[in-house]
Amino acid sequence: MLNALIIGHGDFAQGMLSTAESIVGKQPFVKVLSNIGLSCKQLDEKINKIIKQNKKYKTLIFVDLPGGSCTISCFNVLKNNRGLNIICGVNLPMLLEFFILRNKYSVREIIPVLIKKGKENIYRLNG
Repeated sequence: MLNALIIGHGDFAQGMLSTAESIVGKQPFVKVLSNIGLSCKQLDEKINKIIKQNKKYKTLIFVDLPGGSCTISCFNVLKNNRGLNIICGVNLPMLLEFFILRNKYSVREIIPVLIKKGKENIYRLNG
C-alpha cells in the first residue's frame, strides 16, 4: 500500500482528506500537514520527519499549489531525497483515484494515472 502526505496552505490538506474520506471511507497511512505558523525551514523539518517515519511503504506527496511555501519546502526536501514522488496541484478527483488504486499500483505507475485524472476533471460546465 502506498502512503500519502497531503500538504497545503491553511486547512486545505485536512479538508481534502476529510472530504475524500466522506466519499471513500477512512484511509490508513495518510498524513496531513499545514503551513500555518511554520517557516519554510520548519515545514522542511516536518516533511522530513514524516518521510522518515514512513519508510516501510513508498510515500506519495500531494501539494496544493505548484508554487508557494509548501512547494518550496517540498523542493528543498527533494534536493536531499531524489526518490521522492511529489504531485503539485492536487484536486479531489485525483485524491479519490489515489485512494481507490493505491493497493493496485506502484508509485511510479500511479502518478501518470493521477495527473490524467486531475486534468480530466477540470472543465467548464455548459448548459
